[in-house]
Amino acid sequence: MASAVTKFIKNLPEKSLKLYFSGVHPGVAEDVDWDASERSIRKALLEISSTISGDPSALLSSDAERIDSLTDELGQSILKHFVKDDELDDYYGLANEHDRVLWMFLKDNSRFAEVEDWWYVDTRRQGRMWEAFKGPKDIQIATEENCLSAFETKLKKLFRAAGKMKVEVYERTRFNADENDTNVIQIMVYREDLPSTQLAFENEDLISQIVRPIKEVALTYEPATGHIEIIAEGKEHRKSIAIILSETLLQSPIDGERIALKQYDIQKLLKPAVLSFDIEDGIESVKVTMLKVARPNSNNTVTLDVATKEERKIYDVSKEYFGDNDPLKSGFRLKQVRISVKFMPDHESRKGKVLHVTIRDPNGCNLKSKSQKEKLIGEKYFERWELVEPVQ
Repeated sequence: MASAVTKFIKNLPEKSLKLYFSGVHPGVAEDVDWDASERSIRKALLEISSTISGDPSALLSSDAERIDSLTDELGQSILKHFVKDDELDDYYGLANEHDRVLWMFLKDNSRFAEVEDWWYVDTRRQGRMWEAFKGPKDIQIATEENCLSAFETKLKKLFRAAGKMKVEVYERTRFNADENDTNVIQIMVYREDLPSTQLAFENEDLISQIVRPIKEVALTYEPATGHIEIIAEGKEHRKSIAIILSETLLQSPIDGERIALKQYDIQKLLKPAVLSFDIEDGIESVKVTMLKVARPNSNNTVTLDVATKEERKIYDVSKEYFGDNDPLKSGFRLKQVRISVKFMPDHESRKGKVLHVTIRDPNGCNLKSKSQKEKLIGEKYFERWELVEPVQ
């Protein structure tokens, strides 16, 4: 992705760019004058990135995307966890988020890959690939060779797979907004999928090249609660994966009872509601800026959308537009709502960040709990505003 490469080149200091290109692409940037001005170096690298092709271009794009993905708040929190005590002075001397991620990328590939694994799982929790199940509490996971072998064998049978499979098991910490971090066991499963044939260039000739894609499955087990979480493509397999994990590595069979997704109740926002907040959380204002409504049992919707800077409430705008036919007073049901939370200026945003939170009935939400601001709204204010139902 060109934008990721551009951000990579524009956000890294010249010293770090030189380390990357000389170490990863020694022949690509050999004509760059590293003693030139910062502007000249970046211009030369941007020109190179737009002209190279083939494997070097693909590798640069892949590296840039991997590094950029970990520059968010969640990625930075996880990354810092992997910094050793004797590395802290060097780490705190790095220029910015991109520089810190690249530092780990170049320093220790195995640690960097584990950071990616943590980030991969935590950004997909409660998403479309995620399901959670009730399991046994306080079990010491079995990592003996025969147990891991049984785990792999049953997974291969489930997926009807005959290729290679790699399983990695490690203890980790899950970071929570309330600072009460949770200990979990994370298991990454990489399996070789069916091969496919693609055309590729070999010198000037077209050849058929066999590609064996890798499918990824992530599992976590939280001993304190017994919760088993599965992140995998294909909803039909997730329950079976949880049962296999419990049978082989936890050695405590389960029936695969699911843990329900968080349920939202947004119907109260069909009318003006008080969405209170605490000034000490750095919030300047909270307002409803979008409402999507539909008649019961109908797929036809009406969307009301106002600008964040609009001083009037959305309910007053709707009344002005529709008069006696105002859908907010005509037996419609709320399908989706957007709440815009404006934060006060801080070190992250000199103008004050606006967080647009979209909730869909009954359990959709665009918050991914990557940043502290998202966690604050999702874990503190949804409950205060009585928009979330407790999960049984």
